[in-house]
Amino acid sequence: MPPILASMQIIAAALLAFLVGGFVPDARSADANPGAAYAQRMAGLVNAYRARHGVPALAIDPTLSSLAGEHSRAMALAGRMSHDDFPSRARRSGLALCVENVGWNYRSPDAQVDAWRTSPGHDRNLLDRRVERMGIGVADDYVTLIACGK
Repeated sequence: MPPILASMQIIAAALLAFLVGGFVPDARSADANPGAAYAQRMAGLVNAYRARHGVPALAIDPTLSSLAGEHSRAMALAGRMSHDDFPSRARRSGLALCVENVGWNYRSPDAQVDAWRTSPGHDRNLLDRRVERMGIGVADDYVTLIACGK
């Protein structure tokens, strides 16, 4: 492996550890909100997947996390997956470009991310170089990932 690639992998791994470590401040947060542990694991998986493809990691954004959580709760209340009101979430993000993946009934973030990776549209969203930040929301068995960029 060329030295520059090895250096990039080390930097990506360090950044990933920082981002994931900063997502849930301590174990009590994850215990108080089981969805937080799911979201934390999913964020790590998404960024690791992006790193394997040479795509920069996504920063966790509190506004996007709030929008994603709001949408997951709405899907849970409706009892169905949807992208309803996505333009509104994108506009409220305050960023120029957003993509969204939703899921339902995957018991682990690993299984959900694996399913997204096998779907061309969802995979394209996961690896989109134009997005820089993400938010993940979990409610019951529903999950929303919103990623946005300038």
